[in-house]
Amino acid sequence: LNAGPISLDPISCTVSLNSEKIDIGHAEFKLLKFFLAHPERVFSRNQLLDKVWGDHVVIEERTVDVHVLRLRKALKEAEHLIKTVRSVGYMLSEK
Repeated sequence: LNAGPISLDPISCTVSLNSEKIDIGHAEFKLLKFFLAHPERVFSRNQLLDKVWGDHVVIEERTVDVHVLRLRKALKEAEHLIKTVRSVGYMLSEK
C-alpha cells in the first residue's frame, strides 16, 4: 500500500518513508494500513475505533486522537497526508 512517500508492507509489517524503514507502533501501523486501504474517505472516531480496534474493545474516542498524533509524528514530513476534517473525523489524502 502506498501514498506519496509512504509505503506499507502488510506481509512484513513494515512502513517506509522515502524508501527508508521507520519505527511505528502496532496501533499506528493498523491505523495507517486502514487509511491507506481507504484513501480520500473521511472516518469518524467511532468508525475508526470499530474498524481498526474492533467493536469488542472499549476505548475512549479520544484515544484515536492520540494515535493519529503519534502516526503523524512517525510520518515526519509526510504527516500532512493525514487530514483532520473538522467536526467529522480523519482521512488520508494526497490532495
